[in-house]
Amino acid sequence: MQKEDLDFFRKWFFEYVNRFFSPDPLIKENIELKIEHTGRVCENILLLAKSEKISEKECMLAETIALFHDLGRFEQFTKYKTFRDSESENHALMGIRILNEERILSRLSKEEENIILKAVEYHNLMEIPQYIKTFSKLYFYSKLIRDADKIDILRLASEEYMEEGKHRNPALELYLPDALGYSEPIVSEILGNRMAKIGDMKNRNDVKLLRLSWIFDINFPATFSLLKEYGYLEVIMSCLPETKDTGVLKWHFESYLNSIESGARESGSKH
Repeated sequence: MQKEDLDFFRKWFFEYVNRFFSPDPLIKENIELKIEHTGRVCENILLLAKSEKISEKECMLAETIALFHDLGRFEQFTKYKTFRDSESENHALMGIRILNEERILSRLSKEEENIILKAVEYHNLMEIPQYIKTFSKLYFYSKLIRDADKIDILRLASEEYMEEGKHRNPALELYLPDALGYSEPIVSEILGNRMAKIGDMKNRNDVKLLRLSWIFDINFPATFSLLKEYGYLEVIMSCLPETKDTGVLKWHFESYLNSIESGARESGSKH
């Protein structure tokens, strides 16, 4: 992959998303939100990639994956007015269809094209398929995009919660009600150090917990460092209701993060 390939992809991306600008305020807000999100995920993936000390060409491949990871979101939101795949279409597969129809990746090698398409396909799954671990390059890039994506969704969520009294984007909360309490399956998954499932969400508090549960699917030490530096997790936790369950959950999250941090320190001291 060469720099001119990445330049071509960036130019094409902005020409493509321009097709979706609309006078509808809800569509306009969310198309712009996804353009900004894509830019942030590109920045995040480069920070993570460089922390892993990979080559410039490998960094460009990582950035291309980030550029295209949410390509399907623009058509999805314009068509269905939701980001919830279960109520519309799988946005990752929509993105792959668009890339294939427009033959955008045909200028790359077959290996690079396959890595991009598969990493896009896996970025929104509950977990990366086990058999992918035998394909070391694809597994590495799949982990990169999942971490880079999570960092920025947590940014979006924390900013949304801080601005809650001024403006609320219902699409970010998947149009769920602002009800009390949490769904028991969500709490159970978290206390078992597992990511919560989208299908178990019943209200906006569940959305907050689901996003916090992503810490159980972080792949790189640099991701934890960035989340700590930015403070997104703390903001989201501070927006949970003051209940006994919340106290237990906060303690669990904080204990888990402390154990990761101490493990990283011990690992660093051995080198």
